[in-house]
Amino acid sequence: MKKGLQILLGLTVLAALAEGLILLRIRIDPWRLAAVLESVALLLGAFVGLTEPAFIKQLRLWAAASTVLAAGLPLLLLVPYLIFALGTRTFSLIAFAKLIAYILVPTALLLPDRARHREPLNWRDVLAMIALAVPVAAHWLQGIWIWPQDLYVFQPIFCVLVGGYVFMVLRNLEGVGFRLVWRKKDVSDALLNLLAYAILAIPLGIMLNFIHPHPTAALTRAGSMGPAANFLFLFIGIYLTVAIPEEMLFRGILQNILGRTIQSGRPGIYGLLIASVVFGLAHLHHAPVPNWRYAILATLAGIFYGNVYRTRRRLCASALTHALVDTIWHFWF
Repeated sequence: MKKGLQILLGLTVLAALAEGLILLRIRIDPWRLAAVLESVALLLGAFVGLTEPAFIKQLRLWAAASTVLAAGLPLLLLVPYLIFALGTRTFSLIAFAKLIAYILVPTALLLPDRARHREPLNWRDVLAMIALAVPVAAHWLQGIWIWPQDLYVFQPIFCVLVGGYVFMVLRNLEGVGFRLVWRKKDVSDALLNLLAYAILAIPLGIMLNFIHPHPTAALTRAGSMGPAANFLFLFIGIYLTVAIPEEMLFRGILQNILGRTIQSGRPGIYGLLIASVVFGLAHLHHAPVPNWRYAILATLAGIFYGNVYRTRRRLCASALTHALVDTIWHFWF
């Protein structure tokens, strides 16, 4: 816990420094800006905290000790929203109710598991995953963090925190592999699977008329930063707000539980394949609906993301492949 407090304090100090730098360059309400940055610091502190096994162990002990505590702990995630909304004067009862519902539904579903270790998949797992995924896909969590505009970055971080708590803490799911920092082997495996996927997906995507190479896109999108810096910033944004959340749900939770449930065949293969198909089907809602081309390419991508996860057991490794695929796609296709 001491390390967690140090991380939180460090992020708060960084938020204060960031506010000072922003105020030197832009005329903006300092109190509203402080509320936004402190909310980010609190959420990121919890985000980093979930990567620490000692923190997860302590949360499990608290959750096992009391039903009220187990149900109440995730409600602390409302504090960053209250700081944001009250500080920016954008508080909404509807937005507040949405966040409460998003926390309590999967929490209630997995609350019975807090005092025992369960391996196989059951109906409550499925409903909890649906409760985590559908509000995001249906855009129900938009319009909550809305100053100075609708800030998307809060949404995926919040979703990861809720999903991480209900599955890693309440359900006692092991092997999620929620880490943010890569090891050397993570990078090499991620790049190898990226190459293998590109060899198959690029000609298939062109044949399906889903992707269209644009060699000059890197220059036209680069702006004043230059193509390398633009690529890096786009990659970081996708890694944190798209790759990590989706990899937690589809690999760290779904593929992980399926691998523990299905014992036949090579270890983890059937779980990998089923999770990849579900991942592909989850992309059907993209325009034009049903986007079967996107679903096919996403299913294929899921196989390679899942393969990285199966060999490394670390979300940061599969998320690296995922983020690179998405960044290359947006940058050159």
